This record gives sequence, C-alpha cells and structure tokens, in this order.
Amino acid sequence: MKILLFLLLPIMIVAAYAMFVWARNRQPSSVESGVDSFRREMNALSPDAAPVQRRPERGYDPSAGAPRQSPRRPGPGEDPSARSGGETGPR
Repeated sequence: MKILLFLLLPIMIVAAYAMFVWARNRQPSSVESGVDSFRREMNALSPDAAPVQRRPERGYDPSAGAPRQSPRRPGPGEDPSARSGGETGPR
C-alpha cells in the first residue's frame, strides 16, 4: 500500500501542476476576447502604428563641414580605366 502511495502522490502533484499551467495558458474563447484580438491586429496594421524612425534624416549640417558627395563619373574625354597617382596599368 505504501508503494502505491509513493507512486500516486507524485503523479497527482504533476497532474495538478499540468492542469494549472493549461488553465493559465489557454486561449480565451469569449466573443469579447475575439473582438479585442481583432482590434489589436487592426491597430498593428494601421498607418499610425508605423515604427518611429530612430535616426534623423541626414541632411546638410553646417557644423559638420562639407556635405557628402557621390563619386564623380568620368567625362566623355577621360579614360575610365586610368588610375590616379600616375600609374597607367599593371606591371
């Protein structure tokens, strides 16, 4: 009889804990919870819920010196394969 109690007591404790976890984590099934869920989804999709920009736009800042410039493209009379520094090609 003691062996049965020895096995039955842990089984009952585990079953009670499993029922508690199941009851705590189950999805609500009322109509109101469905409406709330729909409202949360619509708020997430609305344009007002767009993420806030973390970095400010980079524009001209007079305190930062000269603004960044894109690389210059070679003109019609320039050789695009010519290197700067006087080298003309591989040796």
